[in-house]
Amino acid sequence: MKKITYPSIFLAFALVAGACGNTEVSVAPTTTAAPTTTTTAAPTTTTVAPTTTAAPTTTTVAPTTTAATRSVQIQDSDDEAVLGAILASEEINFGSDDTLGWNITYRSQSVTGEPIEVTGTILASAEAADGPRPVLSIAHGTTGMADQCAPSLSFDNPDPDWSYFERLNPLLAKGWILVATDYEGMGGPGLHPYIVGESEARGVFDIVRAAQTIPELNATGPLVVWGHSQGGHAAMHVAERWQEIAPELDLVGVAAGAPPSQMPLLSDFLIGSDFQGYLVMVAAAFGAAYAELDLSEVISPDYFGLLEELELGCTGHIFETFNSIAYEDLVSVDDIFAIPEWNARLTENDTNQLPNQTPVLILHGDADEQIPVISSEWLLDQLCALDGHQALERRVYPGFGHSAAVGAYWSELIEWLDQRIAGQPATDQCPA
Repeated sequence: MKKITYPSIFLAFALVAGACGNTEVSVAPTTTAAPTTTTTAAPTTTTVAPTTTAAPTTTTVAPTTTAATRSVQIQDSDDEAVLGAILASEEINFGSDDTLGWNITYRSQSVTGEPIEVTGTILASAEAADGPRPVLSIAHGTTGMADQCAPSLSFDNPDPDWSYFERLNPLLAKGWILVATDYEGMGGPGLHPYIVGESEARGVFDIVRAAQTIPELNATGPLVVWGHSQGGHAAMHVAERWQEIAPELDLVGVAAGAPPSQMPLLSDFLIGSDFQGYLVMVAAAFGAAYAELDLSEVISPDYFGLLEELELGCTGHIFETFNSIAYEDLVSVDDIFAIPEWNARLTENDTNQLPNQTPVLILHGDADEQIPVISSEWLLDQLCALDGHQALERRVYPGFGHSAAVGAYWSELIEWLDQRIAGQPATDQCPA
């Protein structure tokens, strides 16, 4: 295996929150429509005072580690058809001799049931452990749709945001295994199915399965998932599709920062904004993911040829290409939700359709410029109204925008995840 020595991988996960600039969400063109909900009593939402303090120390989160370090060599899978099978690996350097890391290619499955290759990253402490380690699976925010936008490839940024290294390193020191998928189509064949919830969830789960195929990692402890922005969308689908996709994994909690929901509202919010390009990403992704959807129905013939730009650059390039085009010229329909086939798939991929099967924490800044804070308020109401949901909690951070909210909620996020790993009961804000 070739060893990469650049120290900036999780900058790649600049994700680490959709927090490195323009990360966001998106949906498709339409008109604003308030969501239907049967909730009769609004759940309580916690408003949290801004904070940027370091993550608190907690207990019972990881197996005891020993002073001995390990050199782990990943072997490609003998059965490449198994979900999570590691097909290829490349050792990376996270900037510390105390951390082991790999970029991997692993087996997953598309929404049509076809076997696919997905890429991602695994990080672990170099210290040996006496028992199962907890696993944090990270779902990244929007970076684009092309292969070159895959977070695991971002090794050459000359000015890395070291604050994220500082945030992640304590988790590794506590013995956690960290895994992060690039999602389908980013580092593997095909167009990235942007905001297709099942695809995102499969990527998040299958990289955990991949980590579990490395015996020395002991990655069989409790699983928690966190994502922000597009990653928040992925995290919500993880919570809602767990028993369908990966029931053997010990999922004990999911945290979703600024999760996209209320597709009609988001569409209207993004039209004509600095983030209009996301609407094109969603339309193209859905057109590629679902055979019954005809992209030529919704994109104007004058601009249809521009769609190839989606695979020629990342979000900045997409914004430069599509944001300046008048929306009424870009699309050929007044309301995409008026087309039954498109409406069905957009609704299916909202985050308000299925009950969460594990405790969920929703985190949102009330000054979010990409995903309006009202959307997660409605989302909490809608999920509370669904039969069979598990504990739900929402925390709002006054004065914080889309990306800045991550720093505001980070310490509370880690505390909440620690509590789930320790088996403590989660707060449920839904009406009794």
